[in-house]
Amino acid sequence: MFRRSRKRDAFEQVVAFYGGPLLRFVARLTGDPSGAEDLVQDVFIRLAANWKGAMEPGPQMTNWLRSTAHNLAVDAVRAAARRAEAHRRDALERGTSSPPAAAGAGPVSDGAAAVADALAALSDREREMVVLRVYEEKSYQEIAERMGLTVGNVGYILHNAMAKLAARLAEFRRGGDER
Repeated sequence: MFRRSRKRDAFEQVVAFYGGPLLRFVARLTGDPSGAEDLVQDVFIRLAANWKGAMEPGPQMTNWLRSTAHNLAVDAVRAAARRAEAHRRDALERGTSSPPAAAGAGPVSDGAAAVADALAALSDREREMVVLRVYEEKSYQEIAERMGLTVGNVGYILHNAMAKLAARLAEFRRGGDER
């Protein structure tokens, strides 16, 4: 029993150490803070079930957790896009104009909605890089190491992603929605 308690304490320390950063990372990737909580919980469930090394923070665990969180977030974004498309088609067939409101969705400022829309228009890789650079203030070198790219590739992809974001936000300021 003592051994089990020590294992549980170690796991709780890992959750306390990584919980906040993973939650922010997933929320930025998905644009859904409450859904991010569920995804991060799934990450820790997978950690408990699959992690073979020592249950303590370190570079390998950090990479494993971020990779798992990223994959779950990408899957969730894709599933949400499929659901939105199904609602849109259903609304067109029924002659209504809007999909059902998301559960728990509160009011969002127009600017925040524009930024979320602009981020959603990026590819998964571009979005992750923007999140890492802008929100988590990672260097190009750190992003390159995390994503398995060269620093030059990171610079090129980020430059293009930021140009796309700027163009989308400029459209929003002009009042257009040219997709």
